[in-house]
Amino acid sequence: MNDLFRTAAFHVGEIDDDIDLTNPPMSSDDYIKRVIIEARNCDDIVVAKIDESKLKRPTLNITPLAGCIEAPESLNPSLEWQNYQVSDFSDVRLNFARVKAERQELRPMPLTSEKIPYTTDANGWINFCLGSKDESKSSNPPTLDIILGMNQPIVEKVLEYLVDEIDCKKYVSTNMGLWIYALLAAIELPLDPSVCSCLRTLARACSIARSKLTTNDSQQVATLNLLICLVARYFRQLDLADP
Repeated sequence: MNDLFRTAAFHVGEIDDDIDLTNPPMSSDDYIKRVIIEARNCDDIVVAKIDESKLKRPTLNITPLAGCIEAPESLNPSLEWQNYQVSDFSDVRLNFARVKAERQELRPMPLTSEKIPYTTDANGWINFCLGSKDESKSSNPPTLDIILGMNQPIVEKVLEYLVDEIDCKKYVSTNMGLWIYALLAAIELPLDPSVCSCLRTLARACSIARSKLTTNDSQQVATLNLLICLVARYFRQLDLADP
């Protein structure tokens, strides 16, 4: 193959290396001969010499994100428990997808009369899901109609808002856990990179919250273990999984 590329495409006759290259070529053959002479004078391999002292060093320090904090032995879920939760969650997702398809076929319109916040209203969604701090607004449980009435961009955005709340407070209330579970059941696969990053943040935040528990609150432990388990084992972020 290499010999084929070396075969001359044009017959130009003998080449006089003493051609004065400062004068313009007088014919097409003369031009080709000049090209050949110049090519002979070029190195086969050219390596640029870089003055490293003139290169700017990166100004952005990137700290790699750590994985989940290992659970204390007394709070560590068994592999059998984790496998059961993944199987159960898989059934929930299948049932949700079936109901969603059936309802959209019968009634392809918003499926809830509940007044929900705008997609970009982070505080509105936090108050809607969890209730406001001054208790002027009560929380709303994640009913099937509400979740079915949310399109995929809204599902992903609300999940992001709630995960940011968990990441900030390092605490997952019962209602927060219910909302996260419902939204995870509605997340479509394959995961968008931003959603995948959000889920990983969720698992890390839950592991930190678990490591800070001072009392053996079985419901809180189960909620945190479950969310970590689903992110790691159902959504295949296995480097974050409990052993």
